[in-house]
Amino acid sequence: MSKKLYVRIGSDPSNDRVIQGIDPFHSELFRDTEGNVFISDLNTQSGTRVNSRKLDDYVQLNENDKVYLAETILFDWKKILNEIDAPSLKKDPQPERAQKVETNTLGTKTKSAQRDYLEIAIIYGAILLMIWIISLWF
Repeated sequence: MSKKLYVRIGSDPSNDRVIQGIDPFHSELFRDTEGNVFISDLNTQSGTRVNSRKLDDYVQLNENDKVYLAETILFDWKKILNEIDAPSLKKDPQPERAQKVETNTLGTKTKSAQRDYLEIAIIYGAILLMIWIISLWF
């Protein structure tokens, strides 16, 4: 199943994708839980077209569809999908060696559990060694 997607597009800085030369809140790109991708025009003066069709509402996008914002700006909607999906495709090449750093409730950083066990084992070994040395003395 595809990731859910909702991207607001326009010239206003509060949009997810800011493009100059179009309405402040121009259109929305979204994907449903089945992976179908849709685009809608937000009642703009300059309009949104898919291929040669001007949008009044929303339309499902197909692989070869070309989207134009304000009649002249070609909008690469597939690039946005790739950017959003790309992090899910990247994996840590050596996850078992990754050193995880977490924050405890006091806000200070703690080391991974594996490193904590190693430090405890070293401390415990040092204590046992000291006890053994002291026992040889007496």
